[in-house]
Amino acid sequence: MTAVDPIYAQWLMAQALWQVSADATLNARWGATAQTTERVTTIAIEADATAEAARQIAFLGGNGPLAIEEHELVGEWAQYLGRIITLTIDRLGYDAGLNVFVIGAQDNRGAGTSILTVIRRL
Repeated sequence: MTAVDPIYAQWLMAQALWQVSADATLNARWGATAQTTERVTTIAIEADATAEAARQIAFLGGNGPLAIEEHELVGEWAQYLGRIITLTIDRLGYDAGLNVFVIGAQDNRGAGTSILTVIRRL
């Protein structure tokens, strides 16, 4: 039997792979009080995880107030939990598409709909 490198074995057994991202401007502004967030997603490729982290930093670290909204949408949306998506609907100023951060998704497979809870910039 071939021995497996212990570090590699530990990585294989981990519940998730981690991509750590930070923003120097936000760190300078907030220091030790800066918000730290962790998201476990189905993103498997490091470049995609890095891009998603950059979107989250840009969205959550920007200036201006945020609003929490709920929308009933067709389809299943739970896979977008913890991600920034562009949502286009025919009301509330979403006509041209708005970037939102998904903080909740309750899929109702029987009805084919989902209640999506999002944070958006005002």
